[in-house]
This record gives sequence, structure tokens and C-alpha cells, in this order.
Amino acid sequence: MIDASSGARSSLTRTDSVDVDDTSTWPANLADLIARLSRSIPGANNKHLDNASDLHNVAREVAQYDDQVREILAGCLLRTYHATRLLDYEVEDVRKRGLLALTEEYLDERVHRAVAEGFIAEADVAVMRESTAAVHEPPHKARHRFGEVSVVTSRQPLAKAWPLPYLSNWGGEVRQFGPLWTEGEFERIRRIGRPSLIVAGIDASSPEAAGSGRELVFDFIGVWLGLNGNGVVIHHAADIPGEQIMDICHPGHPEYDRHTHFPRS
Repeated sequence: MIDASSGARSSLTRTDSVDVDDTSTWPANLADLIARLSRSIPGANNKHLDNASDLHNVAREVAQYDDQVREILAGCLLRTYHATRLLDYEVEDVRKRGLLALTEEYLDERVHRAVAEGFIAEADVAVMRESTAAVHEPPHKARHRFGEVSVVTSRQPLAKAWPLPYLSNWGGEVRQFGPLWTEGEFERIRRIGRPSLIVAGIDASSPEAAGSGRELVFDFIGVWLGLNGNGVVIHHAADIPGEQIMDICHPGHPEYDRHTHFPRS
């Protein structure tokens, strides 16, 4: 058994943030824990490992330290990313209200506001109601898209193709079903707004942040070891309030432009 006690509780305040990709932002006790755990990983020193997902196979027992990692992070905000497309007034709404957990009512609210502002014709509202996961997916799949905000904890997944549909199509992933997103006549609606990379801080120790694709500890170890494939999707089961929105980045912003494959408009 590895001695990986966290030591004294971090003294960071909630105004501090931790960037998974930047070890200089990690609390000292977190860095100490990750360094000691990393030394225990088979093949870590001779480069037998390439991807953070491999850690599940070679060091599954390390998963037991995930609660400890989250406890250390309780005094600060974990930097996360959310890719979307926003109209100008929606940018201001996110700054004020934050990222809202998805509901069918919120979907309708966005559409009716876009109609009122002249971006969508009233005649297209009926089609938009039919272009959601709630209509096109089986109920057991569709329900998992609601009641949460999906964020990713590292920039590495942003280098892949998966953010592109969210940056290129207004309305979010739950809206990208049916004729509105496949027929050419609706291209104008798909392209309203601006591609937006939202940087949001979350409390990784909270129950709302518990739903993730894999344990956070593996991503911190992956960064420490210089592996590929870091970044866990957290299904945050509550709103992320406006005061925790760190930045909203569009083309021309350095945080956005570092991803050269992102759409420019």
C-alpha cells in the first residue's frame, strides 16, 4: 500500500483555481500526492505508457485515491471547459446566470428568446421542437442529457474533433437531431451566434461534480507523467453560477485561438 496521505488541508480560497494541465497551479499537497502515486505506476519511468486511459489497466488500485484528490480540491475551483455557440445576449446571460443545467423548459426559453430577437422565424419553432434528443433518442438515453452541465477538465480533448459540432451549431448537443441539423435550408439557424469556449470553475469535491467518465486522479497522474488522453468529462448535476464563469472565449481570444482547428465564425 502506498503512503499517500494528503497532509494538511489546502489553505486555498474559492478565488483560487486549479488547472489540471498546469502543475504550477496545483496545491502543494496535491502535487505531493500525485508525485508519489506516479512513482508507483508500472512502466512510468521507461515510457511504456502513452495514454491516461491505460492507467486503468496497469494501476487500477490508484482509483481509491480519487476521493482524496477531490477533498484536496475542496478549497478551490477546478478549471473546466464547455464548448457551445452563443448569441451576443446569451453571452451576457452566461456571465450573469452561469451555465444552467439543461431542462426542456430552458430549451424552449432559448428558442422563444431567439424568435423575439429576430434570429429565428416563428414558422421554424415547430421544427425546432422536433429537433431534440427528447424526440429522437430512446427515453433511457435522452434523459441522461438533461439535469446537468457537461464540462471537460483538460485542454487535451479540445484538440480533438469532438468540440466542433458544439462550436458550429447553435443550441447544444441535445438540439442536434432531426431535419434542422441535416437539411441545407436550416443552415442559417445552425450558424446563428458565435462559437464560444466557456471556462468555468467547479467545486470538484461537491456531490454535483461526482458524475465523471473516470476518476480525476488518473488525469492528474496523466499530466504529471506527460501522457496523452487526459481530460475527464464531468456531468455537473447543477447550475454553475455566474460568479464561477472565469472566461468566455471567442475567435480572437488567445485561449480560443490556441486551438487552430476551431471554427473562426
